[in-house]
Amino acid sequence: MNNQSKPDAASQPVLILAGSSSQYTEARRKLDLLPAEASWLTRVSNLTGKHRPKVFRFGDWKSLPNIKQIEEALEAAEAEMKDI
Repeated sequence: MNNQSKPDAASQPVLILAGSSSQYTEARRKLDLLPAEASWLTRVSNLTGKHRPKVFRFGDWKSLPNIKQIEEALEAAEAEMKDI
């Protein structure tokens, strides 16, 4: 395992934007993160109080019913986004 590629959950929030809970779990496993190290981003309120969170997009995240509001909140929070 290459620990250098693993996001540092202690220093910044790690969020996974995925279209389903199974996609969230698959993405978390690909990133080698425990459930306590990454949250499933499903609504704008998941971003409350976060600044520059690290967000990984995976699967059919664009299918979320409130994706437009989530994208606006991600921009406002200055999220660092990466597709996996």
